[in-house]
Amino acid sequence: MDNKTAQQRNDLTSSSAEEDDRQPIYAAPALEKGLDILELLAKQEEGLTRREIAERLGRSVSEIFRMIEALTRRSYLVQNGDTFLLGMKLFELAHELPPMNRLLKEALPRMEALAKAVDQSCHLTVLSGPRQLVIAQVDSPEGVGFSVKIGAMLDLLKSASGRVLLAFRDQEETRRLISLADPKLSVAERSAFMKTLMKVAGQGFAFMKSNQFSGVEAISYPILNSRAHAIAALTVPYVTRLDDVARKPPLEAQRALAKAAAELNAALGGAVMDIADDTQSTQSSAKHRPRR
Repeated sequence: MDNKTAQQRNDLTSSSAEEDDRQPIYAAPALEKGLDILELLAKQEEGLTRREIAERLGRSVSEIFRMIEALTRRSYLVQNGDTFLLGMKLFELAHELPPMNRLLKEALPRMEALAKAVDQSCHLTVLSGPRQLVIAQVDSPEGVGFSVKIGAMLDLLKSASGRVLLAFRDQEETRRLISLADPKLSVAERSAFMKTLMKVAGQGFAFMKSNQFSGVEAISYPILNSRAHAIAALTVPYVTRLDDVARKPPLEAQRALAKAAAELNAALGGAVMDIADDTQSTQSSAKHRPRR
């Protein structure tokens, strides 16, 4: 290619880039108002009145009145007296996404079997920004135990499931998520936490006493994609019953959870967990490692 042709090509590329930069940003005021309302109410547990919504968004009540009515009519918002709360419509839409739908379809029967086998509750979480979202929950058959609410947002750094979601992904992304989850962590604290995650990745699961609830020990395994990156975490919050000595110990609960996670990974076409028969302790390095 001669110099003239190369220069013409460079000029054409430069011209295209300049045209892209000049592309107008089209305004959609009604859509913007609707999204602002949804994002605001997503952070409110008890809901807000029309006036409170308007004040927090820096708008007048008349500006948002029709938008709130439309969102309520289509079930994105739920009215309770004078207040409005975020409905379950967005949650339902998220679950209708093909990957999420398949994950839940394959996970729920295995979670029900797991809960029955170990007489403990279990839940499934996915990454949601710098936190994790509970997308499925199965109670223990007795109805007595530790459970979390579907749709709850959980801390990413303090939980076994959070550690699993962080341990099985690229280190660069892991560091970014840690910074977002807790910007106040010191360099030494981040380094120590990364070492903890390396241990989780090495043994293939996380086991820890709850940092928030006495008497709860959390065991969590990753649900992996084909690259051995965690797309979800399957967790048993093991509760010891003082009045039931016949209940399966944590070691058996871990084995059952490892088997359920491996079966789910296989069903989804993800990396399969090698399940060792000689697991010595949930506290020690078990031979549960993903293979691509």
